[in-house]
Amino acid sequence: MAPVVNQGDQLLIPLLDQENKAVHIQWQQDLSARSADYFALTVDNITTGEQVPFFIAAEFYKNSTKANAKHISKVGTEEPGEEYLLTGSIANAEGYKITVDSNLQYGQKNAAGELRFVVYHDTSRKPYQHRFIETAVASAGAGKAQEIAKSFGFGAIGDTAGNLAKSFVGDYLHTF
Repeated sequence: MAPVVNQGDQLLIPLLDQENKAVHIQWQQDLSARSADYFALTVDNITTGEQVPFFIAAEFYKNSTKANAKHISKVGTEEPGEEYLLTGSIANAEGYKITVDSNLQYGQKNAAGELRFVVYHDTSRKPYQHRFIETAVASAGAGKAQEIAKSFGFGAIGDTAGNLAKSFVGDYLHTF
């Protein structure tokens, strides 16, 4: 199975939805405890028509942080109301179009790129891949958790977080 996102692909990042709550990711780096807030999204890969799990650092996404040079509004092209053909139906999408490049990192289940997800954050952060999976599924409400689990190729939530995290344990994020 080919990865759902590769370098050079274009992604459509939706505008901030006030109902979408940030998830808190914690990790160890340089013998210190670190943490940051991220938004867990499912975004459209305009290039392939697939949907991609996407984590964006809160400081690069929240409207109150638009002055940040790496804010999504500064690195993406605004795409208000443009229609894209997705999964056999036309969706009215609003958001920012970005090209997958070395500013983004990714995690995946294996070298074949299964269950690949994308992270947009300060690349000096070095959390393990499984930190995103565990936290996103565990902290999401039932409906959102089901959506996240489905985007990673799992159906039922029951044991998804544990099984999913085991697929990513001990590996850092990779840069495109």
